[in-house]
Amino acid sequence: MELLITIAYFFLVRLIFFDFKLMKFNLFWKFIVFGLWVGAVLTEILMLGQYTPYSKEAFVQSYVVQMAPEYGGRVKEVFITSNTPIKKGDPLFEMDPEPWQDRVNEYEALLASAGTDVQKLGQKIVEARADAARTEATLKGAKAKYDMIRKAAEKNAVSKIHLEQIEQRVAALKAQTKADAATVREAQLAFDSEVGDEHTEIAKVLAKLATAKYHLSNTIIRAPSDGYVSNLQLYPGAFTRLKSPVMTFINSEQYWIAAKMNQRGIQRVREGDHAEIAFDMYPGKVFPAKVVSVIWANGNAQGVPSGLIPTEGSVSGGFDFMVRLHLTGEHPDYPVRFGASGLVAVFTREAPDFLVLLRQIEIHSESYLKYLFNPF
Repeated sequence: MELLITIAYFFLVRLIFFDFKLMKFNLFWKFIVFGLWVGAVLTEILMLGQYTPYSKEAFVQSYVVQMAPEYGGRVKEVFITSNTPIKKGDPLFEMDPEPWQDRVNEYEALLASAGTDVQKLGQKIVEARADAARTEATLKGAKAKYDMIRKAAEKNAVSKIHLEQIEQRVAALKAQTKADAATVREAQLAFDSEVGDEHTEIAKVLAKLATAKYHLSNTIIRAPSDGYVSNLQLYPGAFTRLKSPVMTFINSEQYWIAAKMNQRGIQRVREGDHAEIAFDMYPGKVFPAKVVSVIWANGNAQGVPSGLIPTEGSVSGGFDFMVRLHLTGEHPDYPVRFGASGLVAVFTREAPDFLVLLRQIEIHSESYLKYLFNPF
């Protein structure tokens, strides 16, 4: 733009002083002509860049979500087309639900079976207690018989061998009562085992059933926000891998314009500063905007933690910082497109009015020059 203005300026000088000879190009007018040009150059270099920074590298960004299914398998249906507006919660595509429906049916059957198993555990407690009672009764009878035979043996009425046999019988019954008591405790623990308010056997099946129902409910993948899908290549019948992205969803609820600006002219830029944006795709149109934030960091200076000493050039200072902006006035006929590029002029709060005017003339002129790339 500066080159075009310079060419136009000296072309006008030639027309006035040499071609049409409207004035004599004397020393006075030489000072005027070259003084104006030098003053304009100094204004551009020393003041415009400091108080109204300009960027020729600006583009629209938004949140991009890689949409992926919860599990791999066959795609049953695709509900959308490329670049069609989608509302939050609208279905994007559906995975084949049959495998997970089968698992839900399986775990529901196991849940009923688990209830029966819990009842069996209760029955085992009853049986174990009955066995323990029978052993206790038998032990009581064996002890009574042992006492009677022991008294008879003291009078030599029975043999000692018979007494020892009865004694061994009592010892065996005592060991059996301990084993029966352990069996009762084990059965009781199995029956009383709970997770939350559910028996562990039922809780395990419920957990598996909940997982299967979760996957079944997520066979339909839905839009996370308002937006659209660009470059759709998914088709019914395609097979996908576990959690592998299959389409790109672009958020249309939130966007921002990122502008790269030289750090020598960005020190006065603050949040809320007025700005103007001219998109390449809309020649002759300039949109009002405001500064949302300045990213006060440059990735060139970022070091990576390692055991190595950084080499020359791997870490260095940067020249530019990124400024985020948002339009303050949008027009439905000129939608903001993801990735669209353009020009940005920021008018800092310290900028004099004449610098603001000069910068506005510049960005509006450059916006009209974009018609050269879109003549029809």
